[in-house]
Amino acid sequence: MSLEKENKNWISSKDAIKIAKIKSCDLMHYRVQGKLKFEKRGNAYFYSKESIENIK
Repeated sequence: MSLEKENKNWISSKDAIKIAKIKSCDLMHYRVQGKLKFEKRGNAYFYSKESIENIK
């Protein structure tokens, strides 16, 4: 899988909030509860697009 295609599967916190139509604190709670697949890159969190779409 190319790096570019792989990056399209991961979205920023800001985009995740828009797509799921949730508040940032809800996003954090889902992450802590293990309901979202995520990666931490530096100080930023990136979420699996698929896991965000499943919580809508």
